[in-house]
Amino acid sequence: MTEEQIIANRFGRFGKREVKQSTSNLAVMYTRVSGKGQFDKNESLETQRKSIEEYAKRNNLTIVSAFGDTYESAKTDARKEFQRMLSFVNTSKGKISTILVYKMTRFSRTGGKAISIADELREKHGVHIKAVTEPIDTSNASGVLFHDMQLLFGRWDNDQRKQVAMAGMKAKFEKGIWVVKPPQGYDIVRTSGERKIVVNADGKKIKKAWEWKLMGMKNEEIISKLQAIGVKMYKQQLHKIFINPFYCGLVSHGMLNGKVVEGVHEKMISKETFMKVNEVISSSPKFGVPHKAEDVNIPLKVFIKCSDCNQPFTGYIVKKKNLYYYKCRTNGCKCNKSAKEMHRLFSEELEKYEVKPDLTEAIRIELESTYHEMNKDSVEKEVILKARIVELTKDIETLEEKHFIKEEMPKETYDRFRVKYTKEFDKIRKEMATCGISISNLKEMINEAIILCRNLRQLWQDGGIAMKEGLQHLLFPNGLVYDKKNGAFRTSEINFIIAQIARHTGDLALIKKGLSSLFEPKSLSAEREGFEPSIPLRVYKLSRLAHSTTLTPLLLKIWGGKCKKLIGIAVFCTYSVNSPRKDWVRCFSICLRVSFFPSKYISLATAASVVISLPLTTPILAKPSLVS
Repeated sequence: MTEEQIIANRFGRFGKREVKQSTSNLAVMYTRVSGKGQFDKNESLETQRKSIEEYAKRNNLTIVSAFGDTYESAKTDARKEFQRMLSFVNTSKGKISTILVYKMTRFSRTGGKAISIADELREKHGVHIKAVTEPIDTSNASGVLFHDMQLLFGRWDNDQRKQVAMAGMKAKFEKGIWVVKPPQGYDIVRTSGERKIVVNADGKKIKKAWEWKLMGMKNEEIISKLQAIGVKMYKQQLHKIFINPFYCGLVSHGMLNGKVVEGVHEKMISKETFMKVNEVISSSPKFGVPHKAEDVNIPLKVFIKCSDCNQPFTGYIVKKKNLYYYKCRTNGCKCNKSAKEMHRLFSEELEKYEVKPDLTEAIRIELESTYHEMNKDSVEKEVILKARIVELTKDIETLEEKHFIKEEMPKETYDRFRVKYTKEFDKIRKEMATCGISISNLKEMINEAIILCRNLRQLWQDGGIAMKEGLQHLLFPNGLVYDKKNGAFRTSEINFIIAQIARHTGDLALIKKGLSSLFEPKSLSAEREGFEPSIPLRVYKLSRLAHSTTLTPLLLKIWGGKCKKLIGIAVFCTYSVNSPRKDWVRCFSICLRVSFFPSKYISLATAASVVISLPLTTPILAKPSLVS
């Protein structure tokens, strides 16, 4: 070995990257079109294949495999057939020398990314890309430059087309025309060359989902019903439908930059229904909470909040022990509670609101009185509005008579008054819709409410997850707060009707909550200003008149002699009133309010009023004096 060879072997250096040269005459063919319309016609693909095969024949290239032959958009390189071709070339171990395409834009329109792919193919595998209609020799620097310019031009051309298309789409969106694929429940139809978006058969079924949501159904139940009638649906899709204004005839798209315009497509629901459903969704205590499957073993999750941080509880299971627990979501709060113990506390809370059977009739009367008192203003308003409608109808008839029959009024004047009356007529009808408080089966509904309140605890314990959660939110609309220091529940709001029923049960806990008869809300059938109101008050009568005059023994029998002193007060006060009708029970209740005795006596007094059928009609009572 010579000295020069020794030096070359020891100190000679090589380039870090060597451009691989392939002498093979094997090639692959890649064809594509951008859209399905072009693919269905098959004209462009046929032209591409024919031109590539002729080029290969002239240049002594053998096509060993063909890729593409379908519709794939070149705006991305993550195309199925494109990636399959690259994988085939990379694993050919230098056997493939050429990729044949019709034009460079058929290969890619991604610009810089396409240049990077071409460089890797050329330098690592020795594979060159040839456009048969734009042949360039990429074995030298000048050819590579022109090759890269073609790829960049493809990206520029694509961006130019996109800009023009986006401007046209935005203009149509601003006119309320939906130019992209419509959501589930709609089809695009063409009649006499006019494109329309209409509700399809699935859409008519999906329309029921909005009604079910307003009825209080949970999404899982709605999905089950939709699937049962043949509509494919999952939870995320249903939520997207509920929050999409397209279904109420509005167009909202990113191209509108936050604007919402009136659409020209067919409405599935009204705007009022859409807004009501979204109010239900946003007011849900679970709105914005990460979704987990419902579990009948932990029905109080999210419903209960921590008293320290006001965050909802979550539920979990200790699998080794097969025990369920509730815990606060806040890290470091350390508020964990056994599900078994939490359910026991909640059952005890429900028991406080159960109705005692012997008070059923008293509660029924009180609820009827409350209902009529609460809706008194609406009834009066409805009467006034109906009278105004009658007047408007007569005015419109007079207007038409003067214009059409007697011809005493010009058309301009008629049109002006007609518009005025019509607007007022519509306004009154909308106001009347808000006065629709009439319930034809009021007594039946009250009976059902009372029956429900007799078995609250048992219903909750025996019910499924839907029953448990429904009952929870019925009684406590804003949920409950768990006080870990005292191991008890607190609530800021109780269902009004349940509270009206519960305050007659005489439970001491309700006195502390301000719900007993000693405090507000007081019975709407009682006077509001002490013993001698300054103005006459509306008086509600029971359905039957008194038919017993021997009351003292009866009252003693009812209360078992436990409060004889108070009965003596009631008797004394009643006989001191110079009135033909004596209000024993109300006088007795007033005595209790003055003395602040436990509310159970008031409940018993109310029950007594039913037993002895006394009309509560005495408007003024004498100031009571204490007697033995």
